[in-house]
Amino acid sequence: MSTFIDYPTVKQPRRTPEFTAQDKEIRTILCPQMAPIHFALFQAVFENHGYRFEVLPEVDREAVEEGLRYVNNDVCYPAIIVVGQLIRAMKSGKYDPNKTALMISQTCGGCRSTNYATFLKIAAAKAGFHHVPVIPFSVDIANGNTKGINVNFKMLKKMLLAFLYGDLLMTLSNCCRPYETVQGSVNKLVETWLKQLRDEILRNKKHRVADFAGRIVHDFDVIELTGEQTRPRVGIVGEILVKYHPEANNHLISLIEQEGGEVVVPNILDFMLYCLSSDEQRKRYSHVPFLAGLKSSAGVWLIERQRDKVRNALKKSRRFAPMGTIRHLIRLAEPIVSTCNHTGEGWLLTAEMVELIEQNIPNIVCVQPFGCLPNHITGKGVLKELRLRYNNANITTIDYDPGSTEVNQLNRIKLLMAVALQNLSK
Repeated sequence: MSTFIDYPTVKQPRRTPEFTAQDKEIRTILCPQMAPIHFALFQAVFENHGYRFEVLPEVDREAVEEGLRYVNNDVCYPAIIVVGQLIRAMKSGKYDPNKTALMISQTCGGCRSTNYATFLKIAAAKAGFHHVPVIPFSVDIANGNTKGINVNFKMLKKMLLAFLYGDLLMTLSNCCRPYETVQGSVNKLVETWLKQLRDEILRNKKHRVADFAGRIVHDFDVIELTGEQTRPRVGIVGEILVKYHPEANNHLISLIEQEGGEVVVPNILDFMLYCLSSDEQRKRYSHVPFLAGLKSSAGVWLIERQRDKVRNALKKSRRFAPMGTIRHLIRLAEPIVSTCNHTGEGWLLTAEMVELIEQNIPNIVCVQPFGCLPNHITGKGVLKELRLRYNNANITTIDYDPGSTEVNQLNRIKLLMAVALQNLSK
């Protein structure tokens, strides 16, 4: 006796149109915010290459609520934030859906960022914007996975410079702001340099990295400060969006400064180098095509060559120390985790914490979205070993989620700062 099973009809996945070369002339690309300093320069790079490009302002609570409306709350907090910000912008009436496109980051691997573009396409269709193109931005975009976006070597180099200058301004401002004699003078200097760097990118002039880096470092070297190096230094590590996005981490940098600390945040370029070096690390243990390994090594070499110019400027400074190299970070991580661990922030998260501790910054806040399993493992999973190796390690982990209470987060930060201030007084 046979039984016939009537399978339910499978619905076709919701799709949005592809961004084409014709769209470049008429559509404004909206990009969600992640790091305010870096993305101001990132926007200038796209504008310089003929794109109508706009990085949305900082997220507010309404954008988070919008994200919860269209994205399952089991998905990680960054997905809710970026989708909510883009959908809210489209609903605001400020943008014509027929002249707008949406850009969102996408990775490949064991991170839900792999599905961000799909989340956004479904959300856009549900919200009535199924005819608005969604552009997944990833490493593969340089290989032409979106017809209307042509990322050539020249554009990639400018993107590198945008993040290089962004890292420098972020590092110097975090170091100086807690001690500024004139309130607001450091942020004002950052805005002055952002305007000048944006103008240089838009004018398409040849960039003299050594010259600009030297001038930026000099301006922060001579700014008037009071009581330098009298505060405990606190490092912030963790998931990339929560680490750099002021709204996603409830303005963690400002909070630590109010509690009497000086913040140190690792460079965004370290994360990019971590991603680029993945094939180079894997080939030591498994088969990796020769060309892929060569591209990985060449990309790392090119970025570090540009960073050397910034390092030279920082070496001449009387206030600031140069950043380390990705090779140095790899050596720091290897005794604790395998450098083939590329899920989430992978081995980089461990390396950043070790580097901070060895730079006499034992106070560390490790942040991650509540739903980010990779970073709960790569972050919290190594804390026991770090505390065994470094007796002075003062590390706390904080989860960020739409439902997380700020009181709980604040209490953990206050406890960390109390220990940090006590250790400093000793």
